[in-house]
Amino acid sequence: MLSDAQAQESSGPFTQGLLWRVEKIGVAPNYLFGTIHIDDQRVTTLPDPVRRSFDSAQTFTMEVSLDNTNLLALSSRMVYDDGRTLADATGPELYREIVPIMEQHGVPESLLPAFQPWAVAMMLEMPPQNSMEVLDLKLYQMALEQHKPIYELESADEQIAVFTDISEADQIELLKDAVENYQDVPQQTEQLVQAYLARNLARMWQISQESTDDTASLKKANQRFEQKLIDQRNLRMFERMQPRLEQGGAFIAIGALHLYGMRGVPELLQQAGWKVMPIY
Repeated sequence: MLSDAQAQESSGPFTQGLLWRVEKIGVAPNYLFGTIHIDDQRVTTLPDPVRRSFDSAQTFTMEVSLDNTNLLALSSRMVYDDGRTLADATGPELYREIVPIMEQHGVPESLLPAFQPWAVAMMLEMPPQNSMEVLDLKLYQMALEQHKPIYELESADEQIAVFTDISEADQIELLKDAVENYQDVPQQTEQLVQAYLARNLARMWQISQESTDDTASLKKANQRFEQKLIDQRNLRMFERMQPRLEQGGAFIAIGALHLYGMRGVPELLQQAGWKVMPIY
């Protein structure tokens, strides 16, 4: 999801394409690739231009390393540690709606009370899937197999803070929306996959916006969340990828929506003097 200001950019220079060559004089070419965090084989089967660029790169950089330490940090931050429960935050009516849905995601009612609202909302926004088979992890495993140095643009704590730092009231608004739209997730996911396969960043942004109800309180909650999820992280990732780009030969993978529009990472790179050219 992106901020409202980017709605006018659907025909701009960074609205189409998943793989970009990033270069300047005296530096070996780098590659910036947009991912989608799902396990669909249509996505995880890399197109030839992406595979060739990955294989030729000297280093691999991703949003956050998917090692056991970071995965453990994520799982530990998804639950309460102060004795509160999910039902305390949501109230009994919303909680009763959540129970059967989360059971479909493999979370039994006996475990559900421990989860924080943001964690449940995040899980409900995606169909049940094998988290060990998502595209980002496939790239990580390929880098390990090819003995490429692996770098990360964020720490696990920084990425988790995108969710934990939003107010509980906003978490509940996002959770309510996820519950209300749960039945639409398979269709929306298929639409996102189709847009991704078409390399249509503008359409991916549009789908992400259409998936959210437009009540005033939810719209404000989403705006605050998108600022943290997209805009602030675009700047952070842009700044932190500079050493890898200056070194040359980098393959950098970030979520595809971080590529989109006039606040996206490619635009920031172009403003900083890098030549950013679409490859695929």
